[in-house]
Amino acid sequence: MIRIITDSTCEAPPEVLHHPAVTVIPLSVVFGQEALRDGIEITRDQFWARLPASDPLPTTSQAIPSDFLGYFEDFTAAGDEVIALVLSSKLSGTYSAATIAYESHPGWPVEVIDSTSISVGLGLMVQEAVAMVDAGATRAQIVSRLLAMREHVHIVFVLETLEYLQRGGRIGKAQAMVGTLLKFKPLLGIVDGEVVPLGRVRSKSKALESAQEALLKRVPDRGANARLAFTHAVAAEETRALAARLSAAFDCRTFFVAELGPVIGVHVGPGTIGVAVVGKSAYENA
Repeated sequence: MIRIITDSTCEAPPEVLHHPAVTVIPLSVVFGQEALRDGIEITRDQFWARLPASDPLPTTSQAIPSDFLGYFEDFTAAGDEVIALVLSSKLSGTYSAATIAYESHPGWPVEVIDSTSISVGLGLMVQEAVAMVDAGATRAQIVSRLLAMREHVHIVFVLETLEYLQRGGRIGKAQAMVGTLLKFKPLLGIVDGEVVPLGRVRSKSKALESAQEALLKRVPDRGANARLAFTHAVAAEETRALAARLSAAFDCRTFFVAELGPVIGVHVGPGTIGVAVVGKSAYENA
């Protein structure tokens, strides 16, 4: 069997995250001296209820090598092969932790992949990996597909404010927008694995329109060749409306919507909406 290991920043449909081939490594959110494992010791609802009153802002904790090592040992001892597909190495040390675990036993039937993505972008990649496992693809075929796919996953986030990203220290190239923090709604993307500014507008509705326009320009595929995913932080109604508009624009009837989890939520704050889009024709034949 081929096993897919990912981390808890991955937002994907329940049938993907609970698939027999999938293992999710929990990252942690830290309130003061209390470290809580994402999805195990704190739920999304509990996190979003607690965040607004948190002072100071909670921090996050990456996975460590031992989080991966036990699974690598157990799965390979059972005769399984492993693909560890985790969030961008420019946003977390989780990829480094998985690599250290692998390098403790070089030659294992294990592949560690930096998705250069996060959230629903990572979720689309895990969804693809699971579909290929179910179709009987080899580890080499799945790895090749994922490496090709990661270059074509486009992610856009619309934030209510840059305050959380700035305070959390993960603002990256979006630092240039801080001076307009209170006047504009930031439009951010993940490019080459890091946060970059894509634009700023004065209202949330205009920011969502800009996000839609940007994604339609970047991904020419329509219909069955377009794949969409949406995530949100306490913004379900706005996200449903955006999903309806964008899925119609892409003529894409199949998409998923997920609630943003604590580890990303610490850095972006409530009201955030994220969209990931990938065109299958860009990577399927790579």
